[in-house]
This record gives sequence, C-alpha cells and structure tokens, in this order.
Amino acid sequence: MTPSPDESSSRVAPAEPVSQPPAEAASTPARIPAPGERLLERADALAAGPRPTDAVAVYRELLAAEPTHTDARLHLARLLVLLDEREEALRVVSDALRHEPDQTEFLVLRGGIYAHLRLYDEADGDLRRVLRLYPSHAPAHLELGRLLRWRGLVADAASHFQRSLEFQPENARACYYLGDALNQAGDLVGARGALERALQLDPHDGKAHHLLGRVLDRLGRPEEAREMYQRSRELAGA
Repeated sequence: MTPSPDESSSRVAPAEPVSQPPAEAASTPARIPAPGERLLERADALAAGPRPTDAVAVYRELLAAEPTHTDARLHLARLLVLLDEREEALRVVSDALRHEPDQTEFLVLRGGIYAHLRLYDEADGDLRRVLRLYPSHAPAHLELGRLLRWRGLVADAASHFQRSLEFQPENARACYYLGDALNQAGDLVGARGALERALQLDPHDGKAHHLLGRVLDRLGRPEEAREMYQRSRELAGA
C-alpha cells in the first residue's frame, strides 16, 4: 500500500554513513640506488664538472663491474670524443656494437667518429644502416648530411639536413648545416632562410651570424651583412 504524504514525511531517513578520517598512508621507504647507478651518477657529475677527465676512470670502473652497461659505455664514448680521444672512443663503441649490432645511438656515434677520422666509407655504412632500420632517425640524417658535405656532395647533404629537420624542426645545428650546404650549392635565398631560422633557435651562435653575413654579401645586401659580422665578433669576444 502506498504511504500517505504524511506517513512518508514522518519516516526517518537512513543515517548517512559517517566518513572516517583516512588512515595515514604507510610511508614508502626511499629507494636505494644500485651501486651501478651511483657510479654512473658520479661519473656523469665529474664529466660535467671542471675536470671531466676524472670521469673516465669512474666509467671504466662501472664497465669492469657491468660490461654490458649501455649508458656507461655510451657516456664514456661521448666524453672521449669531447676530449678529442676519438680512437679510444671508437674502440669503446665498436666493442658495444659487437654485442648490440643494431644499437642506433652507437652506430650514429661511430659514424661521426669515422667521418672525423676520414674513414668515409665506414662512416657511410654505419649511418645508412641506421636509416635502413629507422628512416626517420633525425640524428642519422644529420650526421650523414655532414659526411656528404665533407665529401663535397652538398646537394645530397642539403637533402639529408632537410630530412633531419622534418623530424627535429627545432634543431639549430641542423639549420646551420643546411644553410651552409645551400650556400655552397648556390641557393642563396634558401641559405638565408635556413640561417635566419638557426639564429631564431640559437641567437648566440657566432658562426651562424658570420655565415649569414657572407650570404647577405652574396645577395648584395652589404649593410645587413656588416651587422651580422659585427654581431659575430661581439659573440666571439663574449
């Protein structure tokens, strides 16, 4: 039987459940880094400090304990390149690639080292291997462009710099190299655009200012060229 409105209003509504204060979350103990992590952090800190050569021994200590530690091997190789010890860096990278032949970061790094050592065929092989595996690999396109530029193939180099920028459009370095290649190829308007983009991304690049000055000179804009040369000198003296 349907209750009357009076009966309905006189019924007591069920009590709302009383909310209890949340129990305090159990404190999670801080994770203790593994010994390898601590060594890598220490080596990286040394590499970024005023005496980066001190990091080499720490990276090697870590690799002696963990020979397959990819980050330690990669960071060591990059540091050796910065220290102009490219032949030793080449040994470190080649050893890694014996175990991981398709590791793209090692292949790109070795390609760049080979190119610097003027082992152009070896460099070409490594970089094209990366692009067969990953056609959109921007760093491989950039390094292959640099290699082709060194070999005097500036049109092919420009094509790879453009491909690199398709996948990493904010890369000032790639814009600079593209501007340089286009300048050498005689595409002055394209070179100017690439270098202006490079300076938008990195206004403190003195080399880009100087090269843009040369391009503007070739375009018959001497006043603008002088401004670029002046800015380049200011940055060199900063």
